[in-house]
Amino acid sequence: MGEAKRRAAHDPNFGKAKPLKLGLVVSPPMEIQGTSLRIRSTILDPQEIRCSILLWDKLVWPSSRMIKMESGPDEKFLESAGILTRPEYSFNGDAAQGMAMTQIQAFMDLEDREPGLWSLAQGENSLLLKDRKLEPDAGALLELTRAIPVPDKEVPLDDVLEFKHRRVDELLQLRKELGTFVSAVNQAEDKEAELRTHIATVNAACADVLSVSREWQFPVRLTNFKASVDFRPLVTATAGVTAYGIGTICGLSASAAILSSVGGAAAATAPALKLVADFGWRGMKKRLGPYRYVFQFHNELF
Repeated sequence: MGEAKRRAAHDPNFGKAKPLKLGLVVSPPMEIQGTSLRIRSTILDPQEIRCSILLWDKLVWPSSRMIKMESGPDEKFLESAGILTRPEYSFNGDAAQGMAMTQIQAFMDLEDREPGLWSLAQGENSLLLKDRKLEPDAGALLELTRAIPVPDKEVPLDDVLEFKHRRVDELLQLRKELGTFVSAVNQAEDKEAELRTHIATVNAACADVLSVSREWQFPVRLTNFKASVDFRPLVTATAGVTAYGIGTICGLSASAAILSSVGGAAAATAPALKLVADFGWRGMKKRLGPYRYVFQFHNELF
């Protein structure tokens, strides 16, 4: 038997294109507005880290010469594993805007080198950036409520990475569905059919990840997951966003069934999908996938 035939017989992934390595620019919890800078922690949020490494392949936490923040134990572990890098940036002037530019420039540099493969983490557990670069009603937001399980902040990072390795297919499928949802609907000739199809595939992908999360021998926490798409065809020439599908809210029945079987607090509120108008990123080159992600973590465990 030739080498190619031997590998095809024993390796189920032989001949398949390797999935693209996607990256996320991360930040400790801090809020920036104008010259106001509020830093709530000088290390990455432990819950945010575990969510990020489950769904992304590479993390970048840019380091600023203006305000030095040293890596903690989690960050050092991920640096030694080759998952996290910390490029250094230097900006003069106001501290708040210098820190904002550190995050923005890192994201833009990575986006220039690998277009469409990088996104920016934002939210209460990372970066709250109230900046002129964000333009209201210039994009779309895909939100999944209580639909994605992530390991609790106390779970060792090597346990998270080991589970990710074992269940990479389910996680990659979920990431693919989230990343292509809005652009696929917008580009389809039959948008109604495409919207129904993608709602069904997201529902199935979330249910698959919820199902395999039962294998985890550690506490699991549900998240609200938001993906922002800066996709200009979604915006009309007038003031509002009127593209097909904006305003869609639907329950995720397959995911709800799994949570119902778990019972307790996890089943109290059914998971849902929403597609609403959102901020766009002024001046960004056209890209199909989300440019920023926001996570919110629920208190109850299951």
